[in-house]
Amino acid sequence: MLLRFEVENHRSIREPVELSMIAIDKDRVAARHIEGIGDEQVLTVAGIYGANASGKTNLIDALACLSKAVRLSLYTRGEALTVDPFEFAPEPGPTTYGVDLVVNAARYRYELQVDESGVVSEALYSYPQRRRRTLFERQGDDLTFRRGTRLTGGGRELITPTTLVMSVADRLTEEISAVAIWLENIEFVDYWPRSIIPRVFKDARVGARWTAEDHQEGLYDLFEESPSRDRRSGEDAPPGSHTQRRDLALSLLKFADLGVRDAEVTEDKTATNPDGRRLRLLHDVSGSLLPLELAEESEGTLAWLRLMPELLRVLANGGLIVVDELDYSLHPAISSKLVELFHDPATNPRGGQIIFTTHDTSLLGHLNRDEVWITEKRPDGSTGLIALSDFRGTNVRRSTNLERAYLQGRFGAVPVVDEFQLRADLSVSQD
Repeated sequence: MLLRFEVENHRSIREPVELSMIAIDKDRVAARHIEGIGDEQVLTVAGIYGANASGKTNLIDALACLSKAVRLSLYTRGEALTVDPFEFAPEPGPTTYGVDLVVNAARYRYELQVDESGVVSEALYSYPQRRRRTLFERQGDDLTFRRGTRLTGGGRELITPTTLVMSVADRLTEEISAVAIWLENIEFVDYWPRSIIPRVFKDARVGARWTAEDHQEGLYDLFEESPSRDRRSGEDAPPGSHTQRRDLALSLLKFADLGVRDAEVTEDKTATNPDGRRLRLLHDVSGSLLPLELAEESEGTLAWLRLMPELLRVLANGGLIVVDELDYSLHPAISSKLVELFHDPATNPRGGQIIFTTHDTSLLGHLNRDEVWITEKRPDGSTGLIALSDFRGTNVRRSTNLERAYLQGRFGAVPVVDEFQLRADLSVSQD
């Protein structure tokens, strides 16, 4: 589970900011106690609010850059390490990341610093019995490992100035590899780092939304009748596992669209559908179940469908899913249901986590104060990140109506509009 994420000098983020998943109010079901971190409890939900252009997406972008660098730096000749520092700084300087997490009941901290030339420094530490143990440290070309650790299969030659040690973790110990796998498997829904897309995927569209024409194998696998074999592993599917996932997916679909009663996956190989599978949702029309093509479904239904494979995977197996603009095409009732799924240990038994940005103030009624973060744009154009639980005095208590207080501007993050100037400008534009 993610404990903390820190970043400095990335896009609008100039000074270090930290997003913490450590619970402040511990006496509730949503705050999880996990092995490996002592008395601290961990949150499964974090919602990031803020005015437009305050830097919400840039925080998501920074986490995406780190995750994709771990996954891709070995294969992209350094393009995955492209940095995007604060634009208005006199000197660019390096970009710094820090992640605290728990993997297999052990606590770790991963640190990375990069600049235009490549990796400046990189390190991974573990904390058995709360004492720091160095697994590896790197300063430029100087790389040292914990005694007994060595790179196998020619791994040392693969580490270049633009290749992360974590990208070759499969040639190190199982412990280091497990941390790398957790980082690279963070699910980003409809999002790739802006600085990476133009270079790594030349034909990709930044922020492009999923459409009915995007064939998502995970989605087809989710709704087809129970397979005898798992498509990913090639092994026999565990009895009942697929049926349970399909039932949950259908339950979520029915919640999102009151007309949906079932889904069908049929074989339909065509020139535009080489995969050979076709998904249609079955709607209740005057007592009859009639199929509807995905292209004809509502934006809200499609957005909910797009979330499902990654969402259910994280709820079933643990890990982290990140959603930018959660309120895009999702009804507030669906968003609140999503938060509820992550809060409830019955639907989230392995402590899966979700981080999202949103403008949906109605969700504040479903979030605790330590699950809400606010971005603010500073006078120098940089982004600040504030935990709602850090506000003192009468501004925020556990019993505070967070939605009303937020809309009243008591925490900032609401755009300030000069109404008189706006009216004057509109009047001039109409003359």
